[in-house]
Amino acid sequence: MRSLILFISLVLVGLVLIAGCTETTPEVQVTPAVTAAPTPAATPMATVVSSQTVSPTAVQTPERAMNYIDSTFTLGRMHGVMLEAIEEALAYPVLKDPVEKADFESKIKDFDLLAIMFEKQAGLDRPENADLKASYESIISKKNDLVADAMNFFAVYEKNGTVIYEDVIVFEDSIDGFTSEFGPFTKNYFAMVSKEDLDNNRHAAAAFDLLSMHHYMIESVEEAFGYVLLNESIEKEEFAANIEKFDDAANAFVIDDYLGEYENKAKLAAYTSVMSAKGRMENAAYVMFAEFEIDGMVSENALDAFEKEVDSLTMAYDKLLEEVLKDL
Repeated sequence: MRSLILFISLVLVGLVLIAGCTETTPEVQVTPAVTAAPTPAATPMATVVSSQTVSPTAVQTPERAMNYIDSTFTLGRMHGVMLEAIEEALAYPVLKDPVEKADFESKIKDFDLLAIMFEKQAGLDRPENADLKASYESIISKKNDLVADAMNFFAVYEKNGTVIYEDVIVFEDSIDGFTSEFGPFTKNYFAMVSKEDLDNNRHAAAAFDLLSMHHYMIESVEEAFGYVLLNESIEKEEFAANIEKFDDAANAFVIDDYLGEYENKAKLAAYTSVMSAKGRMENAAYVMFAEFEIDGMVSENALDAFEKEVDSLTMAYDKLLEEVLKDL
């Protein structure tokens, strides 16, 4: 669905390191109490805030790990593929679109091929990498659990034409178990990209901010689908939290007058389009939530509107990322 975003993001990781639906929504078995529809969140202004500098965590591998750059590039690809796979899985029963399931299965196959590459590039069989290998094998085990729970989730939905609350909970727990390990693992492995490297390349620093924006963008969409599947307020709260994190990353992108430079006027225009599309996506999500909170159903129109704005946001993000990549 969003292969262009993934492809560009993967190229970005390598460059930075080297440089330094048409049917109605299925019913959810738990019907929420009738509540007043929330006021759609206003489109946030792209204000500039101070970014917080976090010291990188030491990588578990030896400082001069074999093929470090190649393995980091591959790990970045693995992370992006799995984020999108999870989104496809959650979207499938909501949108009732078999393409979402097919995309999930395709991305899992891509992940498995990339995992084989990473194992070789990172030298996981070397004695000094024993701790890294143990952490990695735990992640792969959690990934296998996630896939098994997703397939059961799909099978029950396809048999009954509706989702079962308990199955959604099991799948959600698998997602949390996987991401809670894989996220920190990836962050630590990437920590060898120093702050000094980024300070010497403003375009690279901006590109890293865009990668954070992509992460929170995908996470927010996942939580939106999760809310109408689980009917749990925490999903809606996490949607709002990821939107806020997206805004923080977006603000970090414009710090130091990066977009104010004449040579970056195309980037400024692309950034403005991203923030506008993000506001529309956010508002469409709250309209979808409001319908769901009335009777546990979401209309086809609300779903289509949300999906349209998600696509609009990803296209705008593609354009902004392309503009930054031109100067790397």
